[in-house]
Amino acid sequence: MKIIKSTIIDILLVALAWILFYRFSLWLFAYFEYNPHVNWVFLPAGIRMLAVFIFGWAGVLGLFIGSVITNEEELSGYVIYLSMISAISPMVAKRACNWWFNIPVTLQGLRGKQLLAFAVIGALTNALFSNLFFYFANETNSLKGIIPMFVGDLLGTLFIFYLVVKILQLIFLIHKKIISPIL
Repeated sequence: MKIIKSTIIDILLVALAWILFYRFSLWLFAYFEYNPHVNWVFLPAGIRMLAVFIFGWAGVLGLFIGSVITNEEELSGYVIYLSMISAISPMVAKRACNWWFNIPVTLQGLRGKQLLAFAVIGALTNALFSNLFFYFANETNSLKGIIPMFVGDLLGTLFIFYLVVKILQLIFLIHKKIISPIL
């Protein structure tokens, strides 16, 4: 029962993070919109990668729920498929990179270059899957959106990764200052 409750909380936290960063990103970078589904800077892309790193499949479910909620259209098969792509693509990227770099599921031993590769593969996976969906759903007659979506997802992911690293460094510094005087 405790595991189920914890998983539900994880799912809701990811959904909430997605919703907040989605709204914030659209507001902050409204000028950089390529089209209604593609932005040159998209912060929630970083939330995608963090969600699967930290929460695994619970993160995928949270991303799916958050994506459905933030979709501006009424609930339809189109929205469900697009939300599934948004939620599953970072897990595909994570699994590919874990296999490629032979990194354990715990991500122990992860280095900066590998983190950059995760960001690139995550952005590429989402941009490719999403734009193929747009193409086959007859929303566009070309795949020109791949590059701006890739760039937006990559910049958003790198920004979020950088922000997390800086927050962790700050926490470590504060913790060090609190503990050091005692010792």
